[in-house]
Amino acid sequence: MAAAAKFGDAMPPSGRRLSDKILAAFDQACERRELEVAELLVKALELALTRVGGRGYVDKRRELGPVLEAYARLKRLRGPGRNA
Repeated sequence: MAAAAKFGDAMPPSGRRLSDKILAAFDQACERRELEVAELLVKALELALTRVGGRGYVDKRRELGPVLEAYARLKRLRGPGRNA
């Protein structure tokens, strides 16, 4: 079965940045309270945002709000006493 058929409308548009797709997956993991998955996705997000884009690459992300919100959400879900 093709991935698009298997996941239906849940598949993000192909024109979105990898980091946007990771954020969408992170949101889904948080909604399902799958904290281990959410933690791995935050690490993947860090990699996607910090990797070198090559000569002349200009990052077009203007707003880091959703990224910062992801860290805050994970911290809230972990609860008191757990480090980031």
